[in-house]
Formats: sequence, structure tokens, C-alpha cells
Amino acid sequence: MTNSSVESKVWFTEVGPRDGFQNWPQPVSTPVKLELINAALTAGVPRVEVTSMVSPKWVPQLADAETVLEALRDGGGDVLERVRVLVPNLKGMERASRFFDDGLANVLVNVGVTDGFNRHNLNRSVEETLQDIGKVVAAAAPKKVRVDASVSVAWGCPYDGPVAPERAVALAQRLADMGVAELAFGDTIGVAAPAEVRRLSEMALQVFAGIDVAMHFHDTRGLGVANAQAALEAGVRLLEGSIGGIGGCPFAPNSTGNVCSEDMLAMVTDLGYQTGIDLDRMVEAAVSLERALGEKLPGKLHLAGPAPWLAAPSAAGGAMPA
Repeated sequence: MTNSSVESKVWFTEVGPRDGFQNWPQPVSTPVKLELINAALTAGVPRVEVTSMVSPKWVPQLADAETVLEALRDGGGDVLERVRVLVPNLKGMERASRFFDDGLANVLVNVGVTDGFNRHNLNRSVEETLQDIGKVVAAAAPKKVRVDASVSVAWGCPYDGPVAPERAVALAQRLADMGVAELAFGDTIGVAAPAEVRRLSEMALQVFAGIDVAMHFHDTRGLGVANAQAALEAGVRLLEGSIGGIGGCPFAPNSTGNVCSEDMLAMVTDLGYQTGIDLDRMVEAAVSLERALGEKLPGKLHLAGPAPWLAAPSAAGGAMPA
């Protein structure tokens, strides 16, 4: 992966199976999750975040974490090499470790910039969580497992208010010092605006020149795609999204709407970047997911279609009938 501003390649992580389903109001069956994961992989998504090793007490929607990973493993191929699993602490890392020999080689840790959010999300202070992350990184090293880190509420916290970019970068620096391979800055409650995204993106790319820098946006206030474009213009080349725009954080009030994968990928492609992802297949996945869940999803492209002119009269057909 790279963050060079001259690179036309944009790397993308699909987070719907984990971040999208974690607070879905109705139970989601394992087969529906597996269908989404396999659809994203088939579409060419290089990495899919498939589940979290979190206690079912706190996130019951992901209680089938081991079952999902077992099914992916038993499906054959290199699937586990293309997925990532969230591990909230060392106990979660130990649960994930049974799949390391099967190909799983990428885990994600998470910490909020503020104590207010971190206590609601992980029931720990920021300092306590950083200690937990240090243990996860230490456990991953001998297994040659890549550890990525997500920095939540990087622009604003529902409990402690606005977050200065310097504060988010300072926390990320502590994670970098531990040896994480990637830093993803998350707009957990969807309060970022393009100018603020550009500022934090430029700062992070300068400070973390040797580490992958990703951006994770929510469309809570309708700026998800615009914020992704601002990040691209600043030089970020790693983005995350959720098929159909499903998801949000169950521990942050009103944090609805991860940015929709196919909507954002359409923008990325239109700007001339290369993703290696079949957008039509992503749209099909969103349509199938909407049907499986029985609920209208917030994304737009799967409703309008990627090529609106296909339904329009041909140029030779003249004017539309009155």
C-alpha cells in the first residue's frame, strides 16, 4: 500500500460485514454476512473487515465471529489472507489467534481520541486502551500478523466535543511508536467537513510518512463522499466504506451511516483513480443486501444504477413522447 500523492491507485477496505452490521436493529444471519463478504471479495475488494472478536454481551450482532471465520476458511482459497478482524483487547486477539495458521494475518485495534468516547465504546480510558493495544502488538509480532489501528472520533466526540487535528495526530503517534502498520482516522459521528479533512489528512501524511494512512467517513450529515474527495486531494490513498451505507457506532448517539462503498467508489473512479474493483458487482451486492435485510439502505447508487442512460431513449429515438 502507498500514500504517494502522485499514485493513481486507491486502496479500499470494505467494512460493512463488521462496522455495518454491528448495530443493525434486527438479527443478521451468518449466511447473509457470508454472502456480503464473498460478494465484496468477488468484486475485487482487496480487503474486507469481516467481524470483531468483541464480547457478544456488548455487540450481539457479531456473536458468530468464529463461525464466520470458519466458513471463510473452509471455503478454500486465500480468503483469510484478504480479510481483517477487529480485536478490542488481548482476549479478542487470543480468540482470533486460532485462525492465524489458516491464513488470517491482519487485525485491527481501536482507540478513541477522547476518554468520553473511549469509556462508552470500550469501557476503558484512553491510556488503559493504549496499554491493551501494546499487548496486542506484542502478541502479533512473533506470528507476523499485521496490526492496523483505528483512531475514532478524530474530528469530534459526542461526549467531549470538537477534536483538534493535533490531538488526533498526537494519539496516532503513540500508536505508530508501538509499531502499527496502518492508521485509520475515523469520523465516527460524521461531523467532519472537507476543509477539516484536508487539514488532518495533510498533517497525518507528513507526520506518518512511513505508515499507511487511511480515512473512514460517516455520511451522517451528508458529507461522506465530499470528505473522501478532500482526503484524496490531500494525498490519502486508503479509504474505507460500507456497502449500501449501512452501519454506524452503537456507542455514539446518532452516528448513523458509514459512507456508502459504491457511492464513494463511483466518485473515486470518476476522478480517474484506479481501484481494481468491479463497481457493477458492488451495486449488485448492495441490491442483494437490501433484499436480504428487508430494509431500504441509505446508499444511492444501488437505487439509481451506475449507468442512468441505459434507461433513456437512444439518440436516434428523438424526443421523449409527450
